[in-house]
Amino acid sequence: MANEHTGPDNRTDAPHGTESIDVVRAKLDALMQRASSGVAIYEAVKDGADFVFVDFNRAAEKIEGLPREKVVSRSVLEVFPGVEEFGLLEVFRRVWRTGTSENHPVSVYKDARISGWRQNHVCKLPNGHVMAVYDDVTQDKRSELAARMSEQCFRAIANYTYDWEVWVGPTGRVLWTNPAVVRVTGYTIRELMGMRNYPEPLVHEEDAERVRRAFHSALRGGTGTEMHFRLRRKDGRVVWGEMSWQPIYDESSNALGHRQSIRDITARKVVEHALRQAEREKETILDSLTELVIHQDKDLKILWANRAACESVGRSRAQIIGQYCYHLWAEGDEPCKDCPVTEAVQTGHLAEVEKTTPDGRTWVVRAAPIRDEDGQIIGGAEVVQDITRHKKTQKALTELQEEYRQLEAEIRTPEETAGDTDTASHS
Repeated sequence: MANEHTGPDNRTDAPHGTESIDVVRAKLDALMQRASSGVAIYEAVKDGADFVFVDFNRAAEKIEGLPREKVVSRSVLEVFPGVEEFGLLEVFRRVWRTGTSENHPVSVYKDARISGWRQNHVCKLPNGHVMAVYDDVTQDKRSELAARMSEQCFRAIANYTYDWEVWVGPTGRVLWTNPAVVRVTGYTIRELMGMRNYPEPLVHEEDAERVRRAFHSALRGGTGTEMHFRLRRKDGRVVWGEMSWQPIYDESSNALGHRQSIRDITARKVVEHALRQAEREKETILDSLTELVIHQDKDLKILWANRAACESVGRSRAQIIGQYCYHLWAEGDEPCKDCPVTEAVQTGHLAEVEKTTPDGRTWVVRAAPIRDEDGQIIGGAEVVQDITRHKKTQKALTELQEEYRQLEAEIRTPEETAGDTDTASHS
């Protein structure tokens, strides 16, 4: 027997001004198939202990990789065995019993076949069925996690980087800095970010113009590396900094300002100054010697020479460095056969040789091996002493002694000579 809203063809007639259930169902079916979200409709069975698929739209087929015919009329526990652990089955039961819609929070669904992040909205339809509208938000979640990871990595790296890092915006204002600012400058992060005329208060007045030009270049998108300048700390103490900078862009190539990396190199500058001072002292001492002092590498190429060595060939130090010693002093195309530097490099011991040059001068050449920090021989030091005058003096003295003996023999009297003969015969 038909009720008051049933027509002759057993379709439900709607009261005047309302749509029939069949029309509503047709519209619902159309919406389901056009929806970009997955839609699944369930019928409660076993008093809500389980739910059976009644419908499954195209978007759901695409999300789950399952055709509708393999889902409809099957238990949700069979198709998605992880649904109870996922927590969605309990939501189905509450919505079916109370009729109150619920949002299931974004969570990871997984079973032996699939896994991914899902976001569900569950409601009860007028016919008693339960409908779940859901989306696969795995890609969004991965992007979110990647962004969060990138942010965490950035913070971890930037905040614990020993160098002082600064992000300067396109207008020249400091947008971010890491805690190293306190160690390098004595200013707090808040003080630096509130500094309207950055970086002027931090720069030594003698370096202000250079830094100002570099800063304006950075604002225009320029890059720079290893610029050395003096920083004036908050307490007035002056330290040395080494700065590099490069522009920052977003994914759409929009300028976000530039990044500055500043390293405290005060200790290095102190060492460099001490080394320069020691170098000057060494040069002063060695240049005052009359001996030729020459530093050579293993191939006998000159690395340094003192003033006496330079003057001996009539060239400046700059002209000598890089030349081969045998080109300059022996005027040859290959090392001398008796080269003491070669011997010192090969044996690791001191070597000495006496040489006479074509101009008649005599030299004593002494060489010692030079080693690096690991004890490896990297060259030799040669000290050359001109002993020509000594040789001439020695020769003259020898000749004088010989002349004296001859003269002494010539002036001796016959009696002295006979006395010597008698002495010899008695003996």
